Amino acid sequence: MKNIDAIRANIPCLEKYSYLNMSYGPKSTPVVDEVVRLARLTESEGTLNPDVQDELWRMYENARDGVARLLSADRNEISMTRHVTEGMNIVATGMDWSPGDEVIISDEEHPGGSLPWMNLARRRGIKVKMVEMTYDLEELLSRLGHLIGPRTKIVSLSHVSTKSGFLMPAKEVTDFVHNKGVPIVFDGAHAGGLVDVDVKEIGCDFYTTCGHKWLLAPQGTGFLYVNKDRLDQLQVTWLGAATTENWDLPNLTFDPKPNADKFEYGTRDLTVYGGLSVALDMAEKIGITNISARSSKLASIMKNKVTDMPFFELMTPMDPNLSTGVVTLIDQRTNPENPAERLLNDHNIIITGKDEWTRISFPYFTREEEVDRLADAINTEN
Repeated sequence: MKNIDAIRANIPCLEKYSYLNMSYGPKSTPVVDEVVRLARLTESEGTLNPDVQDELWRMYENARDGVARLLSADRNEISMTRHVTEGMNIVATGMDWSPGDEVIISDEEHPGGSLPWMNLARRRGIKVKMVEMTYDLEELLSRLGHLIGPRTKIVSLSHVSTKSGFLMPAKEVTDFVHNKGVPIVFDGAHAGGLVDVDVKEIGCDFYTTCGHKWLLAPQGTGFLYVNKDRLDQLQVTWLGAATTENWDLPNLTFDPKPNADKFEYGTRDLTVYGGLSVALDMAEKIGITNISARSSKLASIMKNKVTDMPFFELMTPMDPNLSTGVVTLIDQRTNPENPAERLLNDHNIIITGKDEWTRISFPYFTREEEVDRLADAINTEN
């Protein structure tokens, strides 16, 4: 990828740190500048100044257009949320449930992709079934097939596993689930902005992702795709002034909006969506295909180095078609000490992990020498 130095120059924290934890991506100067511009506009001209409102909502809708392009969806199928978890909750609570209905998740789901269903089990009496993850597609489909039954209402899986970095063959899984007559939702937290996501090609019913990880957008910027054929079926759980076309208080009647923006309830900070719009434009100019290829290359370098480390097992698939820019290591020693804190304090390297589990993310702007330095630091200190 060309112009890595120019890209890095717009991300000031990289002057000090190797930023290898994309739970929250680093913030670029153009993104922060746009958030500040909009905030200063409200400060100097007044939030409810019509011109200010026009500019805030213009950038908000620009962000929706950018998301639609990112996911290859229609803008009317995009709901602007605050994060992935909000999107998952919108899907979970928007379905009609009866006691004994079933949802299938995997054993590699994030709390935001599992707790909404667990809560429904507690409150509504549904049953949560769990598929043990395997990186072999045929075996995964076989396991799903054994779990899907007449009471299965939906399957909920991560497109990219937050635990291992496994890249789910989303289209093949969707086709299999649909052939069983069941809809599917993907948690795309670690896919949006990292890999090419074409929701029409995948064929999924719902897809929830965010801007604050690989897109380098501010926290509080999420988005949910709802296939147009599911818009009428997915009910609105949280409502407010912006979610209805008609609201008649004296007669106690209302009509929700017809498109996915009917899920956009309540007051929100519009300035951060201006930052999201800029972040989407930046990613689009670089190209998600280029971003994905670069991150995958860096991850492959690290995976090859891990094979020579005596105490570590690689949890992430070696096959680049089944993995991304996320690499997870398992320390096989008894009572291992996770290296994240030591790497930060001694080497200014930011990663994440707990106990024996260490996850490293390789954003596209990482230099190859940073991979070498990380591997040496982990191997030397362990």
